[in-house]
Amino acid sequence: MDPVFVPMSSSGLPAGSRLSTYLTNRRGAETADPSGDLASLNLEPALSRASGPAPSLPHSASTPSFASFNPARAAFGVRRDLLNGSPPDAVKTGDDGAEASSLFQEHVGGTTYYFTAEEAAAQKSAEPPTVPAPFTAYVTPPPQVAPGRGAGSASLLGAARAPAGFFASDELREQILKQQSLMLVHPNPQAYPELPTEVDSYHELCPLEPPGPLQKSALFNCVTSVYKATNVKTGQCCCLRRIHGMRLANTNSLQTVAQWRKLSHTSLVALREFFTTKAFGDNSVVMVYDYYPGAETLMARHFSQPPQLNGFADPFQDPSIPRPYSAQKNAVLRQKNALMPEALIWGYIIQLSGVLRQIHAAGLACRVLDPTKILVTGQDRLHVNACGVLDVLLADSGNTNSMMMVQHYQQEDLVGLGKLLLALSCNSVLAVQPDNFNTSISIVERHYSADLKAVIMNLLVPNGGRQRSINDVMPMVGARFYQQLDASHRLCDRLEDELGREVQNGRLFRLLAKLSAITERPELNLDGAWAETGDRYMLKLFRDYVFHAVTEEGRPFLDMAHVVQCLNKLDAGSSDKVCLMSRDLQNVLVTTFSELKQCFERSFRELFEASLAKDPPGA
Repeated sequence: MDPVFVPMSSSGLPAGSRLSTYLTNRRGAETADPSGDLASLNLEPALSRASGPAPSLPHSASTPSFASFNPARAAFGVRRDLLNGSPPDAVKTGDDGAEASSLFQEHVGGTTYYFTAEEAAAQKSAEPPTVPAPFTAYVTPPPQVAPGRGAGSASLLGAARAPAGFFASDELREQILKQQSLMLVHPNPQAYPELPTEVDSYHELCPLEPPGPLQKSALFNCVTSVYKATNVKTGQCCCLRRIHGMRLANTNSLQTVAQWRKLSHTSLVALREFFTTKAFGDNSVVMVYDYYPGAETLMARHFSQPPQLNGFADPFQDPSIPRPYSAQKNAVLRQKNALMPEALIWGYIIQLSGVLRQIHAAGLACRVLDPTKILVTGQDRLHVNACGVLDVLLADSGNTNSMMMVQHYQQEDLVGLGKLLLALSCNSVLAVQPDNFNTSISIVERHYSADLKAVIMNLLVPNGGRQRSINDVMPMVGARFYQQLDASHRLCDRLEDELGREVQNGRLFRLLAKLSAITERPELNLDGAWAETGDRYMLKLFRDYVFHAVTEEGRPFLDMAHVVQCLNKLDAGSSDKVCLMSRDLQNVLVTTFSELKQCFERSFRELFEASLAKDPPGA
């Protein structure tokens, strides 16, 4: 799609030219009015239709569009010899005929301006090396995010697509709308009759778990529930994790919670608040975390229910029956197709090792490296959830000091990471069972690199009693870290490109909102004909020209390029002319976008002042 250029002012002078700068400095507030305008440049059309010529528009004049300008064009009244540095012919002045100081003259719009050679040289030396373009533009995507650029570019935001249109991609828009809709869901009162309307400073509670009988968590050894709620003070959606039937016996857990609240990492679901409540009808402890709409657990993403066998249990129950070769081959193929790509596993290793490094450096332990407590958002973003719950439970028990056990729990984190990687590599939670350890390692050897096996073995197998650290994993990752960094940068480039498509749309929306508030208004200040007279009438005709145009055959002319171009010209105050015609074909007005902009600003200013009036009209 060709770029759409919109001039920023109605002045015929190019911004930053020597004459324009000189006139501004010499005449102060006086503005040059050159006879040549942008309409005389005979420029290329800025917005072209997708295919074929654009149909003719009734009620419209032939208006050239914007492309680019040449500062040396004579239409701007700037002489080539002045732009090239050579002064024009000098004018001698003096009463006695003696030689006086040389003055140079320039004719612009019927007015003659005089200046000296020193002033011309000073203006030339003060010229910037580059001049910003006096227009805004809808441009095509940059080459680094063009479709097909890079091997992994198509998988970041979905399949590669053609760079067309003024809006963000359908995939990204659908993803954002889905997340926003999940933040606005409300529970069914019949399904949750005992749900409180407000808990502390949170309301609009909505359970994030399906209804059913409450069961103890295998990881926490207590009954927990998770809710989405809205903070009444900030309006932000948060995740409330409730621990049922728990009364704090001491304040030891507050210190641990304070440490967790200081942590911030992209792969960590941050802990925001901690309080006790009786709003649920019992003594409950509530821990407030960040809410990720649309997130799913690692268990739901990669481990099916019931878990896949992947060689850990033989479907041929009777070992005396020989296994057919075809069955063996099909089993191997099914297992190979079910395994995860190694690049994805390395991406998980980098994210999990990074968040563990942050947690361990703060003197804490994660203790929740379980597939049911790790959230997945987007393609492969991981977020460790429910951190600090076990610390609160252990600190409240009073049996032992959790801070003294930090090093032990950190070693358990490394083992838990190794088990998680082994289960992901084999695509089965049965892989971490002791009886299946040798089979699991053999699967890793056959289908993955030796580096991945080395990482798993280093995390699971003790190394002579030596104290291990999460930093030992970093050298094993090696250059794969740069691949993940490159993928993240590509994703940022794509998101910036998607954002750039919507930047100009916000400006045009504000323009449309103001225009809609002016046109077809029933009355203003007890004047029922306000919207049909003066400046408002011209804006009404312009609205019909933009949105109600028809072709020569009488069919509606629906061209987004026409709408965007006209709105941009209005916003910029272009000097291009436009022919407006009333619906009854009795009134024809030929005006410029600059005059329309002045009408637009005066009408909205009048409307805005009326909205601020203290006394109502006629009071």
